[in-house]
Amino acid sequence: MSNGLYTAYLGMRARQRALDVTANNIANVSTTAFKADRLLYRAVEAEIVPESEPLGAEAADNASTSSAVLSDNGGQAERAATLALHARRVGVVTATATDFSAGPIRQTGRTLDIALEGDGFLVVATARGERYTRAGSLTLNSAGQLVTHEGDLVVGDAGPLTLPPGDIAISGDGVISVRGNVVGRLKLVRFENAGRALVKEGHSLFAATGAEQPKEAVGTLVRSGALEMSNVNPVSELVTMIQQGREFESMQRCVTLMMNELGRKIANELGRI
Repeated sequence: MSNGLYTAYLGMRARQRALDVTANNIANVSTTAFKADRLLYRAVEAEIVPESEPLGAEAADNASTSSAVLSDNGGQAERAATLALHARRVGVVTATATDFSAGPIRQTGRTLDIALEGDGFLVVATARGERYTRAGSLTLNSAGQLVTHEGDLVVGDAGPLTLPPGDIAISGDGVISVRGNVVGRLKLVRFENAGRALVKEGHSLFAATGAEQPKEAVGTLVRSGALEMSNVNPVSELVTMIQQGREFESMQRCVTLMMNELGRKIANELGRI
């Protein structure tokens, strides 16, 4: 494949991936405590690998294979011939990172709605194991257990929280009282590097990667009667999407021009035969 065509193809693919990420951010602009995704790029110019080495699915998607001819300053023809049997892998690698910056807080007046001020996370128990979230739209299930909007059990210092009937109050340090009696405390944790320690699972849940152990979120304040909203800026995301669309169209035009030029050259060469 022509180097120019392949370069344009890589650019188009990267912009398409960026458009997908931006569209997902915009779609979740109203999702409680949603954290925006950001796309990271890493260019891989050349990596010499044996042709016999199999390419994984991701590597094959991000790479093309062509013969590599390297100059040999020592004039060793045998070494040059050996290097010629290798392949060159080139491409652009993309990765998605989560923006953990806080979203705006909206007052709801509902007692079981909570927003976290600080870098803490609620701990919830799911069928897949322990997870972390900042989505504080809580409710009670039929057994009187405190659960998230998706039905996952909210974990306290002593395990899942079961509340007796009565008026509920949640203090700034996460202590839960019913009719003036303390019945439990929300378990709040934090991570030194959330981007490395957590991976997004769905829209508002995060799973631990094992890179670090959670610590008690001492400085996190619980605000009852409020919710943290998405940290997506819709205006900024729309501007970004327009820019990405224009870049994609520009590269698409480049591919069209190169294909037309290639077709013209082929026609001229065939005409001489």
